[in-house]
Amino acid sequence: MQLYTLDKDALLRRLKTSENGLSAAHVARRQREFGPNVLEQVAKKNYLLAYCAQYGNFFAILLEVAALLSFIADHYDPGQGSDVLGYAIIGAVIINATFTFWQEYRADKAMEELLKLIPSLVSVKRDGEVVQITAEALVPGDIMLLEEGNKVAADGIIIEANSLYLNLSSLTGESAPVARSLLPGNAGRSLEAKNMVFAGTTVLSGSGVAVASATGNATEFGNIASLTKNVRKTITPMQREIIHITRIFTAIALLMGCVFFALGLFSGKGIMLASIFALALIVANVPEGLLPTISLSLSLASQRMARHNALIKNLDSVETLGSATVICTDKTGTLTRNEMTLKLLWLAGGEEVSISGEGYRDPGEFSFDRQNESTEHRLTALLTAGLLNCRARIDEESLRGDPTELAIVAAADKKGIKAPEMQKLREFIFTSERKMMSSVYQDEDTIRLFAKGAVEVLLPKCTTFLGDDGTEHPLHDPARQAALARAAAFEDQAFRVLLIACGKKTEEEELTLLGLVAIMDLPRSEVYEAMATCKGAGIRTMMITGDNPRTAAAIAHRIGMDFDRVITGPELEKLRDEELEEILAAETVLFARMASSQKLRIATALQNNGEVVAMTGDGVNDAPALKKADIGIAMGLSGTEVAKEAADMVLLDDNFSSIVVAIEEGRNVYFNVKKFVTYVLASNMPEIVPYILQFFLKIPLPLSVIQILSIDLGTDILPGVALGSERPEKNIMNRPPVGRNEKILDWEVFKRGYFFLGVIEATAAMAAFLSFLLLHGWQYGTVDLADPVLHRQAMTMTLLGAVSCQLLNAWTMRSWEFSAFSVGIFSNRLMLLAMATELVWVWALLNVAPVQKVFNTAHVPAHDLWILLPFPVLLLVSHEGYKWLRRRGKSLITPLPNRG
Repeated sequence: MQLYTLDKDALLRRLKTSENGLSAAHVARRQREFGPNVLEQVAKKNYLLAYCAQYGNFFAILLEVAALLSFIADHYDPGQGSDVLGYAIIGAVIINATFTFWQEYRADKAMEELLKLIPSLVSVKRDGEVVQITAEALVPGDIMLLEEGNKVAADGIIIEANSLYLNLSSLTGESAPVARSLLPGNAGRSLEAKNMVFAGTTVLSGSGVAVASATGNATEFGNIASLTKNVRKTITPMQREIIHITRIFTAIALLMGCVFFALGLFSGKGIMLASIFALALIVANVPEGLLPTISLSLSLASQRMARHNALIKNLDSVETLGSATVICTDKTGTLTRNEMTLKLLWLAGGEEVSISGEGYRDPGEFSFDRQNESTEHRLTALLTAGLLNCRARIDEESLRGDPTELAIVAAADKKGIKAPEMQKLREFIFTSERKMMSSVYQDEDTIRLFAKGAVEVLLPKCTTFLGDDGTEHPLHDPARQAALARAAAFEDQAFRVLLIACGKKTEEEELTLLGLVAIMDLPRSEVYEAMATCKGAGIRTMMITGDNPRTAAAIAHRIGMDFDRVITGPELEKLRDEELEEILAAETVLFARMASSQKLRIATALQNNGEVVAMTGDGVNDAPALKKADIGIAMGLSGTEVAKEAADMVLLDDNFSSIVVAIEEGRNVYFNVKKFVTYVLASNMPEIVPYILQFFLKIPLPLSVIQILSIDLGTDILPGVALGSERPEKNIMNRPPVGRNEKILDWEVFKRGYFFLGVIEATAAMAAFLSFLLLHGWQYGTVDLADPVLHRQAMTMTLLGAVSCQLLNAWTMRSWEFSAFSVGIFSNRLMLLAMATELVWVWALLNVAPVQKVFNTAHVPAHDLWILLPFPVLLLVSHEGYKWLRRRGKSLITPLPNRG
């Protein structure tokens, strides 16, 4: 039997305590048995070791070896720029390591946030005396004294309550005051028990006494802490892709390096020349700027998301959003405004009144389905009765009180009704057992009582109603049935319905029915379009709410959220994991009457089905599910700090539509990285081919290693970042989500980058090199040029051949499927800046002596530069034509999977 179901005497016996508290001997024994009242902390991470570990991954080691070989080469053959190459490679390694470490450093701090919620001192009764002790010293069986403003130090069961209200938002995310009583109510588990208090929550008003039933890790907070600590995030699609890309590039680089090292030895070039040659091919194949450019692109995307109220904590989560196949969302505050609005009234005379405006501060108009001379009088009487029976207040600067009462006050404000001056004699408070509230006033010599509450509770107390002639009539069965029917009709539309009545006695009896008010937390206006966008994008949306199934289903229907069935919390408890996975694979489910702790199970089941899950949450109880989900999304306005720390993304406006905007940006990142990788692959070919040709043909060296690096870490970086900041393509949300196993570096990228655009660029580079030499009297077979300036000029032409093609490659790569000219010349100012910067860099290579010295370039006369012109134009025209043929050959809008 659960402790919260026991009466006081049985509870005290079970916990072996009394109303006078524990004795010192009992306390000492229980401290040894249960330990201190603290949450088990996770061992702190050694950030220095974590940073050093970034230099030990495969990609970093490859670059470090390349840098070491560069310094060795410089030692044996100084003055060739190999030392500069080594320093540049080390710089790339440091940039990559720092970016990766920074992302890890900003990761989960949920345990620290949990610890902040436990108070330092508490009042307890021991040996019959009230004493203050540290929260750490609290043990099960201690008698805790609760006063307004206290934080609760342990889970406990109430044995005395005086108008006790708690704020449970640290656990549930719901900020509304929650009444506590001596009875558990209809509770299926401890969190639902109305006679329980929980560690980390706050006493809002009243006072009480509770017996500590659980401390430390045994509390609800402790359970959450354990779940949060034990949940392991799966690797993100972007992390998986970076590993995949680096492995492929590394394998190609090492293979080519080893093959040509062996060829160099067998051809008699010697170990040193063979090593330098192999090094050149490794450097040419490894895109040193890939990781920092991806990180910069993700950072820019996260900044754009922040402008749309989506704050990204983990950069890799930006791209993961683009892969989301399911969004599991809360209802209150995310799909809805989190502001109750009184939209409909029913006057006891039979008229229905609708009110425009949303929320507490919007102005509104009153519309009547029919009206007579007494309608305005009866409407005023109903709203005045409601206003006089509300504690809530709306000021210019603040909102105070219960959301339902605020809706009534706001409706009275729209009608211009002010509360009349009367002396308040008494108030019958609302409790979950009574389901009604009344206030008694004295107006001169007249006693007036105003009541509001649940229809099923308050209607039996009414004996008359205010009819359409403005006078009271006996409440016979037809009038009673009319009120019940109208209440049921409102509830079917997801409204919360309250009955308003008044009386002339000080007791809640012989009341006059004035009418009904229908109140709803209205859907956000942006949600309708966002829901339609999700459907078009092949993303399933599932509501997970603590609300009743009727209300949840009505809201879902109203906003266009499709679902096949409704599952409640108790029903979920009866399902085995395999059964839940089968249901979720075949159907879209609306989850109602759910506890936050059940979200973790739903997220796990969806992931086991291969779904990429985005999960929203705001309470401490949501933290494990937020951490488990592929994308944990916390609410910025209503969410607890623990939820925000466990999440990957924080919604600054708590708005569902901001999630959809973020998903669009995530998809955009995926395709932008695809463009950038293709762009980088294209530049690899003019870096590799000159070395291979120089090995087999009797020609001078067309390109030096330092010149290769000037492309990878120089001219390619800024255009790559610019490609990462391109706006989403126009059909991006008409495609299915990016699959878990869909690769950025796929055959299309290889084909387009290496074998199409890369071949054009390699041809351009070698044509520029050989044409320049031939025009200046070079004879084939002459490997060592007598004129070093001529050799440097020829290598400069090779470099310019590659760079000029990359210049227009960056432009044409702005759209993967459509013409680059259709996206707008000025729509990406960073691209214009990148291209301008490349032109300045080209000028510097040709004219600035220090730059020429470092990169082994030389001035080329302007009349020789015409050699370069045909190839960039050929690349631009060819790629635009290629995209045009692809558009003609297939539909860009892939049919979305039918889930039945």
